[in-house]
Amino acid sequence: SRSKWPRGKGLVISNFRKEKEMQSTMSKMKQAAVSLLLVLSLLAALMAPAGAAFWQKPDPLQFNDDGSFTILQISDTQDTQYPTPNVLTLIEKAMDESKPDLVIFTGDQLKNYDSDFDGGNLKNKVQQAIDAIVRPVERRGIPFAVVYGNHDDAIGVSKEDQLKMYQRHSLCLMRDDEPELSGCGNYNLPILSSDGQRTAFNLYFIDSLGGGGSYYDYVKQDQIDWYVRTSNALKAANGGVPVPSMEFQHIPLPELRTVASEGLIHTGENNEGVSGPYYNSGLFQAMVQQGDMIAAFCGHNHTNTYIGTLDGVDLGFTPGAGFNEYGAAKERGVRVIELHESDLSTYDTHLLTFIGLLGDNPITQLRYRLFTVGELDSNNTMDMVKTVLSEIVDAVLYLVKTSHGNPVTIVRELLQFFGADVGYIEGFFH
Repeated sequence: SRSKWPRGKGLVISNFRKEKEMQSTMSKMKQAAVSLLLVLSLLAALMAPAGAAFWQKPDPLQFNDDGSFTILQISDTQDTQYPTPNVLTLIEKAMDESKPDLVIFTGDQLKNYDSDFDGGNLKNKVQQAIDAIVRPVERRGIPFAVVYGNHDDAIGVSKEDQLKMYQRHSLCLMRDDEPELSGCGNYNLPILSSDGQRTAFNLYFIDSLGGGGSYYDYVKQDQIDWYVRTSNALKAANGGVPVPSMEFQHIPLPELRTVASEGLIHTGENNEGVSGPYYNSGLFQAMVQQGDMIAAFCGHNHTNTYIGTLDGVDLGFTPGAGFNEYGAAKERGVRVIELHESDLSTYDTHLLTFIGLLGDNPITQLRYRLFTVGELDSNNTMDMVKTVLSEIVDAVLYLVKTSHGNPVTIVRELLQFFGADVGYIEGFFH
């Protein structure tokens, strides 16, 4: 029988279908090209030598035009020249979320007891480990400061040599102002007012020295004297008025025990006892007497997140960010501190956690399982294999469902899964 379609109508429909198919093919090719470009760009960025494209002199720290200044505190990454993808992604996503003006690493950047550091060439390995955690910060053009922890102190490479390694990165603000002082890396960083006319705020960084187990060293008198001298000099330059300040160190002050035992905690969780010196050398008392300190933050106890107020000064913990050590499961995280020029007697702070940034989903669970120390340990190997295979299937099904087959989304998730700095590359293209 003859078709009821008018002559030529079938040809028009056929051409229309071919055009739609061609558009679909071109769209898929474009998506594939974007995926390939993303892969190649990430590989190029990851293979770039440390500091290769980042030799820029940092400007003085200064409040933004809106009066804001944001600090991102990262503590206890405690990793090696082969850092876990989880710690890299946590740092990267935390920066992309908080948009900090300054990143502060508060000690135990290095895991001195890891076998990755065995076998010679220790200095090269330490340099590579430092480069690995600093590179995402420098890529984003963010200046950073550093203090040492007890594991950095025990790595077998002097802290003076480690300082030179950090200073290879042009955005490093860490210094050792008075090398004759105890420790290495006692310094301060003023933050200028938004108009750049005066020092509006100040940050102190103190080496809390080494130790561990039943004995921890303590901040020495010459370090306390340095703090008092610096505080007095800033006060004199500010018309006799103390400059509001914060202090950062690795090992907690003894007064953090007082904060916990006397019920002075008002924020966060107290999940473990304070590990630190029992001898009180008087740093906190000096802070109270100087009248400039609004808060002091530390790391070291990886699962503590609490802040309490003692004698008008906030004392607080920031949790561990590392996954090659013990920690607060998927609640490992970093601290955001927000200063406001309009009222520098106070501040805002919150935590960004691994699970909060990545979401509670099968991909996050698989990442945590594969790239967290101890999570693959089991008395029954076959049971662990079954668990991992099951979690792989769940992660793949979840990725297929949430990506809707978009190859760009799939490539992005896979690269991020293995620690690639996807946020930086996407920001670079935008």
